[in-house]
Amino acid sequence: MQKTLYALIELQEIDNRLDELKAERGDLPVIVEELEGKLNEKKNLLTEKNENLKAERLRQKELELTIEESKKKLDEFEEKLYQVKTNREYDAIMAETDSAKEKLKVSEEELKEKHTNIENLLQEIQQLEEEIEKISSELEENRIELDKKLNQTAEEEKLLSQERKIIIEKMDPELIKTYELVREARGGQAIAKIENGVCGGCYSYIPPQKVVEVKKMNKIYTCEFCGRILVYYE
Repeated sequence: MQKTLYALIELQEIDNRLDELKAERGDLPVIVEELEGKLNEKKNLLTEKNENLKAERLRQKELELTIEESKKKLDEFEEKLYQVKTNREYDAIMAETDSAKEKLKVSEEELKEKHTNIENLLQEIQQLEEEIEKISSELEENRIELDKKLNQTAEEEKLLSQERKIIIEKMDPELIKTYELVREARGGQAIAKIENGVCGGCYSYIPPQKVVEVKKMNKIYTCEFCGRILVYYE
């Protein structure tokens, strides 16, 4: 059991150092992740706006052709009016003329709307491109800083992770599970050293008899107040 407890102490020390290395990176990993998400969101929106612009321009061309055809028909109807010989022919041409005029009016109104839509989309696209450029620049700066910090600690983290893996593989999985649960619940500290008769984690009083038992290191004892695994060593 002594070997197990000393292994837990070593494991805690390794985890403490890994936490320190992680803390040295600060908020950089979170910042980079958030900026990446923001950048992807803006890029997707830009793609959507460009697709909308493409569709609006296509419809604009269709309307321009429709308007051109309607005007051409109106000219033809006007010429025909001079050639009619009966009221029936006149009424028929006037009906076609009215229909062509209505179609022309509707098409011109829609074309005007398309011009406005295209203008607004171009402004939105320009704004998105500027935002993407700004976010990309900010992301690159933070990535460089994060990579710099990662490179500084990469070798040490690798060695610590290897040592951690070796320790865990030799220990009871249930004990490791308990260790991890307590560590998560207690701010990364699953092991507490008894000092001056109190728990080194929560500073609660430990009865003398329990201190004696913990000193023997023949059994795993936990603090009744914080649940940390108690150890005693010089």
